[in-house]
Amino acid sequence: MRTSVELIIRWIHLVAAIVWLGGIFFSLSIAAPVLRKHVSVVGGIQHTVAIRNRLRHIIRFTIHILLITGAMNAFMVGLNTQMNFPQDYVISFVAKLAFVGLMTLFHSLHLAVFNRRLETAATNPNVDELEVVRLQRLTDVFGIAAVLAGLIVLALSLRLDVG
Repeated sequence: MRTSVELIIRWIHLVAAIVWLGGIFFSLSIAAPVLRKHVSVVGGIQHTVAIRNRLRHIIRFTIHILLITGAMNAFMVGLNTQMNFPQDYVISFVAKLAFVGLMTLFHSLHLAVFNRRLETAATNPNVDELEVVRLQRLTDVFGIAAVLAGLIVLALSLRLDVG
């Protein structure tokens, strides 16, 4: 029974991580380029911002799930090892937490800061088009950084299996 519960919690954790990382990746690699190619600059930005705003609510929910299930996973590993963690596990765990923090920071800059500035700039009729392009690039750069940090988190997660 305990193994089944552990498996379900890890599965929920993995699915939440995939949703978070996949949402950012979808926004950057599919939605934004397609809209930039087929819709006017302002229209494309407005649609992209709308998609990112919808994703923001889903991603906030998944971050809460990740925090809860991550703590549960760490507790279960502690129970399984009787709190005697191998040194390489501790190093990988601390590195994973650091990259989760970086991913959260980059994601926040991507959606909460620069995406909102981009939305404001796109609706302002007096804004310089170069400013809009600069904000698009900054939004994309922080989104890419969030995805890269997420991939590193995934790689570190693979090292954390303590059987």
